[in-house]
Amino acid sequence: MNIKAIKSKFESLSQRERFIILINLVAIVVVVPYMLLYSPSSVSVKNKKQAIQNLKKEIEASNAALASQAAIPKKPVVEKITLPEAEDLSGMLAAISREATIANVDFVSIAPEGFEHKNKFIELKVKIELRVKFRELYDFIKNVEARHKLFLIQELKFETNASLYPSGVALLKAVTYLRKKE
Repeated sequence: MNIKAIKSKFESLSQRERFIILINLVAIVVVVPYMLLYSPSSVSVKNKKQAIQNLKKEIEASNAALASQAAIPKKPVVEKITLPEAEDLSGMLAAISREATIANVDFVSIAPEGFEHKNKFIELKVKIELRVKFRELYDFIKNVEARHKLFLIQELKFETNASLYPSGVALLKAVTYLRKKE
């Protein structure tokens, strides 16, 4: 169909039919872009604004929590490091055993590997075998490091196999220092 045919058919319509067709064309031109373009983007913008509000609330809550933690004064830990006396070897081993109990570590063996006399102290080398899970081994080493400054771990081996899994065997070689008895 060409334009003349469309124009002649449009002129042959009654005034009422022409008005209905024009209203439908205007509705198509206005409503379709609104439904396809504006409405979905306005919903998307509304959802993103809500997400931003939620994130702002989370940030405010986190900042409030951090501020309350920062307000708590922390006492500096002052540790007095002294060498235990020669006969207090059992006390040092008991302290290490306590740390192992706290961390749920099982001792397999503790064996001295030798000692060396230094000026005013004795350097004692120890080999410790533990049956432990990896997380408990971490807790044990962390506690020993924090509380027993004169118990130095020099070597650490951790092995596991199918019969022991999830536990394993840890082998620690450590050095501890004892005061010479005068």
